[in-house]
Amino acid sequence: MKKIWTDEDFYEVNLELFGNDCNVNIDIYLDNNLLEELKQGIIDFADNLCKNEFIWTTGSETENTTHYLSMRFFLQEKRGIVGIEVTVDNKMDKPYKMRSKFYLLTEINQVDDLARKLQKFINEETLEIEGLV
Repeated sequence: MKKIWTDEDFYEVNLELFGNDCNVNIDIYLDNNLLEELKQGIIDFADNLCKNEFIWTTGSETENTTHYLSMRFFLQEKRGIVGIEVTVDNKMDKPYKMRSKFYLLTEINQVDDLARKLQKFINEETLEIEGLV
């Protein structure tokens, strides 16, 4: 995630997501409240793996918005493997329209690391973060 434009109330980020068979590159609008929700949800999920899942969404599937992004975090394996179901739609017209749904797998320590990096991004200590490996 890389901040590419900023205003007083929100900013635009370029988000790159890489799955095994799918790569998505999308520019979306966010604010610190949305990223704080993501960070706190990730922390709560990682601290309580018995919790079934955590879903973070920005934009809307049904309303006229600039984008839709949903990330569902779930425990894939009891050994600490976390699955992330990603659904993304750039809400553009053809021929630029893109909608994709794919899955990422990572380890729980990478999810913890992402939460720490999101806090630095929110605090404006960095303008770019690399997340899950």
